[in-house]
Amino acid sequence: MERLPSLLSPLSSFRSSVALRPATAARFHIARASFASSTQMEAEHYKFGPYKIDQKEVFYSTDLSYALVNLRPLLPAHVLVCPKREVKRFVDLTTEETSDLWISAQKIGRQLEKYHKASSLTFAIQDGPQAGQTVPHVHIHIVPRKGGDFENNDEIYDAIDEKEKELKKTLDLDKERKDRSMEEMAKEADEYRKLIF
Repeated sequence: MERLPSLLSPLSSFRSSVALRPATAARFHIARASFASSTQMEAEHYKFGPYKIDQKEVFYSTDLSYALVNLRPLLPAHVLVCPKREVKRFVDLTTEETSDLWISAQKIGRQLEKYHKASSLTFAIQDGPQAGQTVPHVHIHIVPRKGGDFENNDEIYDAIDEKEKELKKTLDLDKERKDRSMEEMAKEADEYRKLIF
């Protein structure tokens, strides 16, 4: 790893002195993202903002994205899909990361909806602190939905946006939303791994 900066510095100099064609720049981003993913696999953890996510919690992974079970799900099968690269805002994702993130979310959502016999899906992103984002790492919430799971259908957005303190006041979900054990989350992730692959 010590050689990494010296390997990248000529590339950095090259990029600043030569205008790269868009296709070349896109290949550079993909290669960099692939390198980051192999480093994460060696570390046995994924990054989710300031948090380390154990591989046991991750049930789906591509070169650019990963999906994990939720520590405090709003409803059964509420999962998250994140870019592997730590990116705070959606607008800062590369085109490749954006595409991979949504294709992953679509694939995962389709399978979870069938598996849980749901009739709909909620996909949600909170992009920045004023939008309710509490973890500074882009992530898509995927929540399989069934009729009557919330009294007012749009309450799901309030539940996703609100902090724990506000949740207790508006939806009183605090009793139901307890941190799950690693064992519970690993079991769910194992279940979904079989489903998605």
